[in-house]
Amino acid sequence: MRLDLLLPPLQCERFNHSIVNRDTAVRFVFSFVALMVFWVVLSGFFDAMHIGFGALSALIVLATFNSIRTVHFFEDQRDAITAVRFHKFIAYVPWLIVEIVKSAIHVASMIIHPKMDIEPSMITFRVDLPSAHAKMVLGNSITLTPGTLTVDIKGDRFVVHALSPTTYAGIVDDSLPRKVLGVFSLDDHPVVHDVSITHSNRHLPKL
Repeated sequence: MRLDLLLPPLQCERFNHSIVNRDTAVRFVFSFVALMVFWVVLSGFFDAMHIGFGALSALIVLATFNSIRTVHFFEDQRDAITAVRFHKFIAYVPWLIVEIVKSAIHVASMIIHPKMDIEPSMITFRVDLPSAHAKMVLGNSITLTPGTLTVDIKGDRFVVHALSPTTYAGIVDDSLPRKVLGVFSLDDHPVVHDVSITHSNRHLPKL
């Protein structure tokens, strides 16, 4: 039984406010402890001066992060933190790192073997993602992967530059976009559509 349904409106508001404050405090303590552990692991010192600098740095980071969370950078006003499925995000990060390494090896092989076909292309496509934050993660993931660069994002439309068909294969076959979708949504559906690939600079799409 929900206690807030049994309380008068004013008490209900105070009850909900206390829950929010408690959750905020728990999140703050957890984040502070995590940052301090990270600081100690990196510094390797346990004296008062280094611990003090670590605590000060952690407080500055948390204060900055809290101020950023109150600013809405996108038309989508949802909180990006609460929209993320953290267990999926934790699985997504190592998967993306593996893809980055694979793409880096491919790009390095193109440099070492100049006879390999380099086919610069501009890929335009539209995405069906639940929020602007999901589009931001997709755009940054594409840019982080060697051989591809997110040139422009307007609404649902992406423009990406790629060095070769191998480098953009993970985009057009929907593997990367659907991984991003899984981080932000329970739905599992095709993300990329209306794909257009230009292999020549004679007919590049207008940005």
